Amino acid sequence: MLNPVLRHGRIAVLAYGIGLVGMFVALIGEKAFALTPTSPEVKAAIDRGIAYLKSDAAVDGFDRVGAKALQGYALLSNEVERSHPKIIAAAARIETALGARDPAKLDVSTWDIYSTGLAIIFLVELDPKKHHADIECLLSYLRNRQKPHGGWGYPEKTTGDTSMTQYGVLSSWKAKRAGFSVPLESMEKVTTWLLKTQDPGGGFGYQGNVSEGAGLVPQQEIRPSMTAAASGSLYVCASILGITQAKKQEEEEEKLPSALKEIKKKEKEPKERVKSRIDPRLVHDTEERAKKWMDAHPKVKDVEMWVHYYLYALERCMSFRSLYEQTDEKEPEWYNDGAEFLMKTQISNGSWSGQCGAVPDTAFSLLFLMRNTRKVIGKITTYNGGAMIGGRGIPPNLDQIELRNGNIVARPLLGPAERLLAALDNPSVGGREFDNSADLFAQLPSDKVEELANKYGDKIRRLVGSKSPEARLAAVQLLARTRDLDNVETLIYALTDPDYRVVRAANDGLLRIRRIPMVVALPDTLSEEDRRLLVEKWKAWYQTIRPSAEVKY
Repeated sequence: MLNPVLRHGRIAVLAYGIGLVGMFVALIGEKAFALTPTSPEVKAAIDRGIAYLKSDAAVDGFDRVGAKALQGYALLSNEVERSHPKIIAAAARIETALGARDPAKLDVSTWDIYSTGLAIIFLVELDPKKHHADIECLLSYLRNRQKPHGGWGYPEKTTGDTSMTQYGVLSSWKAKRAGFSVPLESMEKVTTWLLKTQDPGGGFGYQGNVSEGAGLVPQQEIRPSMTAAASGSLYVCASILGITQAKKQEEEEEKLPSALKEIKKKEKEPKERVKSRIDPRLVHDTEERAKKWMDAHPKVKDVEMWVHYYLYALERCMSFRSLYEQTDEKEPEWYNDGAEFLMKTQISNGSWSGQCGAVPDTAFSLLFLMRNTRKVIGKITTYNGGAMIGGRGIPPNLDQIELRNGNIVARPLLGPAERLLAALDNPSVGGREFDNSADLFAQLPSDKVEELANKYGDKIRRLVGSKSPEARLAAVQLLARTRDLDNVETLIYALTDPDYRVVRAANDGLLRIRRIPMVVALPDTLSEEDRRLLVEKWKAWYQTIRPSAEVKY
């Protein structure tokens, strides 16, 4: 189904008949391009929403601490000046409610878990140094309110509340990144609670029913918002506890041609890791069940209650999933669906309004549209062993620094080729450097591409088997600009890549090497049978050039 937001059309021609088989073509229609936070229409919606939150009309009728903190956080996240009256008012409301900063004396009716978590998040973003005592008080209060099973919830109930727990987890992560102490035991307890409150079908309910044994037990009031909240929280806990997903099993790596096996760098000194008692396999299995549930259940337009609150939970979940899985989908369908919904339902004054109220719902919507969590995850948060506050202390030229052992240090000056390959080799560190290097590669003249490929050919070919789709794509794009027959086998292998961008780039490279004069492109999708035929045709052609070649895949 075509996305209704169309930027321009394109006619693509698909050629199957490569080599010994006849050629036929198929025409496809317009190609849709998805929405992103930088799309003009999305930026316009964000601007209208920010204007509303800054206006006199943006007043929470209940004067809730959490609502004001959320409003202030959304403004800060859009780089509104810290001196803005709405931001000052949010900080003042928190300080007034804290009183003498005694965690034992805080009013539980004012300081529910939502307000506590959101206040921590806002103050950490605003100025963690100035508000250090406030944040410490709230973190202490948060620990006191954590229930014995690990979740957070209403004081009068023994059950943990999935909705509240997500803000206990998120604020703990935010505070820890800013240098505040968050006990390992607290994060292990809530992780265990999340693992034990998943429904056998993969979803999560509102009030968690804790399994007493190894198996899962049925949950009540299972909703998309609760599943996104719980799944996102589990990803956050995995980040705090140092739990990551194994990207490749040994048997999968054995299938790779030797030239494509990734060389793992030996570390001179082992990195210090969080020693958690949580079994990573349990986290992985729980997240896989949640993913299947979310894929099978209503999309954004079908969520009837708390939709704006849900969208922010969804954005966090997907952003932390990308961190956990070490992937980065640039134009995901879930974002496109949510952005379309929000643009259609934005009120004329720039706000959105649902069950939470206009101020919170507008803030939730803006954080979704900005993809705020993704931005936060990408920030460097330490400088010379201490907390980095608002970016202060970072050298002005980010291309000349790197993060080493938790410190920002000057990076040795590298040539274009070395910069490109260093970034491709480790794209999870220094995302800006990776993007800049990939752009630099795209601008290189053909003779420089050939020089780069000749000098570093083996390393580039190995990167086609990298765990990073962005590294694989950049490596294939580089090989595609050469006309070296030694790259054919690697490019044929890349036709089997799960990322369709890589498949297209590999096909383009093979066409260039074969010197086919006409423009031939693949359609938007290929069936597995079509892909198999494509690989077989390229193999057949290659063996007419090199009869002794044995292409095993």
